[in-house]
Amino acid sequence: MRPDMRTTRLRSWRLLIVAASMTLVASCTTTTTTDAPATDWFDGGPMKAASPETLQLTARVLASKGNTEQAGFLIDRMARDYPDNLGTYTEGAEVLLIQGRVREAIEWLERGLARFPNNPILRNDRGMCRLLEANLPAATADFEAAYATDPGDADYVANLALVRALAGDVEAARALWSRVLNPEEVEHNIVQAAAAAPKFKR
Repeated sequence: MRPDMRTTRLRSWRLLIVAASMTLVASCTTTTTTDAPATDWFDGGPMKAASPETLQLTARVLASKGNTEQAGFLIDRMARDYPDNLGTYTEGAEVLLIQGRVREAIEWLERGLARFPNNPILRNDRGMCRLLEANLPAATADFEAAYATDPGDADYVANLALVRALAGDVEAARALWSRVLNPEEVEHNIVQAAAAAPKFKR
């Protein structure tokens, strides 16, 4: 079963994630339609089970309002009822990150990678989490894998540029960032990466 690639992913276009936080950007998902309209509870039919998209959106809203315990309950339900839905793992990681549980977010994403080996969204998300752990080699490996799968994705390009800059490879970082950012933003990121780099040296 091919996962819907248009799901939540953890993204970084700037170096703000290095200093304090991670940008969480959600994109829309689509639901499957059938030829005949389904009868639902409002039409007098039986109440249908919540779809993975509904659970995903609800968990996201709850987490954003600080109701992380309830959001976590929904994520656990998604893992039980919809283990083949990519959003189960991306949303689960987001909820855990909101709670500051970075290591558990990585473990959750690894559950997803066990089901969807080398999925670029999951690899990219795990790379973001590993950056929050200041584990530059592991983050680099994940970003390289995501980029290799889809070198045209702007998020993967930007994140690979980020780790190149943090590692001190300024020219490689500049070349990558120049593909997705304007020159002023590129130079700003390079300066910010140089300032943040000592945090990633073991």
